[in-house]
Amino acid sequence: PAAAAAAAVSLPSFPRPAATAAVEDAQMQITVSNPERVGDGMSSYITYTVTTKTSLASFREPETIVKHRYNDFFSLYKHLEDQHPGIIVPVPPPKDAIGTGLAKLKSGSENSSFIERRTAALSRFMQRIAAHPVLYCDPVVRSFLETTDKIPKPASSSTSMFASFSAKLGSFVETDEWFNEKANEIDTLESQLKKVHAVQEGLVNRRKDLSTSGMALVESLAALAGVEDQPTVSKALHALADVQARVAKLQLQQAVSEFFDFSEIIADYLSLIAAIKLCFGQRQTAYKVWQSAEATLVKKRETEAKMAAMGKQDKKEQAARDVLEAETNMQTSKRAMEDITDRLRGELGLFDKTKVKEFRGIVVKQVEALMTMEHQILKAWEQYLPEAKAIAS
Repeated sequence: PAAAAAAAVSLPSFPRPAATAAVEDAQMQITVSNPERVGDGMSSYITYTVTTKTSLASFREPETIVKHRYNDFFSLYKHLEDQHPGIIVPVPPPKDAIGTGLAKLKSGSENSSFIERRTAALSRFMQRIAAHPVLYCDPVVRSFLETTDKIPKPASSSTSMFASFSAKLGSFVETDEWFNEKANEIDTLESQLKKVHAVQEGLVNRRKDLSTSGMALVESLAALAGVEDQPTVSKALHALADVQARVAKLQLQQAVSEFFDFSEIIADYLSLIAAIKLCFGQRQTAYKVWQSAEATLVKKRETEAKMAAMGKQDKKEQAARDVLEAETNMQTSKRAMEDITDRLRGELGLFDKTKVKEFRGIVVKQVEALMTMEHQILKAWEQYLPEAKAIAS
C-alpha cells in the first residue's frame, strides 16, 4: 500500500514551514506542530500542538492552542466518517505500531523522521477538514480544536451498519450511468497514482543515495587533499570537497522536498480514493435498503388485501397498520438514498476541483524547487572552475 511504501522512506529532518489551511469564507487557519514526547519508555506518548485562528462566532476565542495525541485525531476521523455518510472524509496517517514503538524507545534525531512525517500528515488531515464546507462546521471538530476532551465512540457505527446491511441484501448493479463513469474514472486514477507514487518514491531514494555517495566522496577528497604535497592541488581538492558537500546537501534537501511536497500528497490522494470507494459502498447499501423496503411494502399490501378478501377485520386492521409502517420506512429509505446520492455527486465535483488546484500547486512547486537546486549547483561549479584551472598553472 502507498502508506507502507511511504513509511519505508527515512529522511533526515530539515526545518519546514508550518502547514496551514485557510477557508476563505470561514476565515479559519489550523496548524499542527511541535510534537512532544511525554514520559519515558513504552509508556510514553507523543502530543501534537493544534493551533487554530478563526473569526467564526461559534468559537470562544479567535486563537486556540490545544495538545492532542494521535489517537485523538483518529477518533475525530472515525466520528466524521460515522456521522457524515456520503461525504469524502479526509484520512489521517495510518496507525503504525512498529513506528510508534520505535519512536518510544529511541530519542532525539533517531526517531525524528517518523515523527516529522506523522506531524506533516496530521497537518494535511486537519487542513482538508478545515477546507471542507460541511466537516469544519461539525461541533465535534470545534470541540477538538478548543479542548482536550476525548471524543466518545459512536454507539453504533453507520459504516459498520452499512457493511452489515450490504452483506445481507446481496449484490448491487449500478443503474446510474453517471456513477458508473465516475467509478471507472476513480479506478483509473487510482491505478495511475499508484504507479506515480512508486516511481516518485524510487526517485526520492535515488536522490538520497546520490547525496550519501556525494558525502562519501567529500570525505575521500578531504583525505586526499591532506596528503597532497603540491599546494595548488591540495587547495583545489579541498575546494572540490567543499563544492561536493554543498551539492550533496542540495540533493538531500530536494529529496526531502519531493518526499513531503509530492510523494506524500500522492499518498494522501490514494487514501482519499479509498474514502470515495467507501462512499460508493454507502450509496449502494442505501439503494439496497430502499429496494428492500419497497419489496416489504408490496408484501404488506398483499397481506392487507388478502385479509380484506377473507373478511378478517381484526387482522385487516393490523395489516393496515403494517402497511403504514412499511410506507414510512420506504419513504425514509428512499429519501436517505436520494440524499446520499446528491451529497456524493457534490463531493465528487468538489474532489475534482480540489484535485486540479492541488496538483497544479505541487507540480509548479516541484518545478521551481528543481530549477532553484540546479541553478545553485551550477553556480557552485562555476565558482569552483577557476580553482580547477589554476592547478595546471
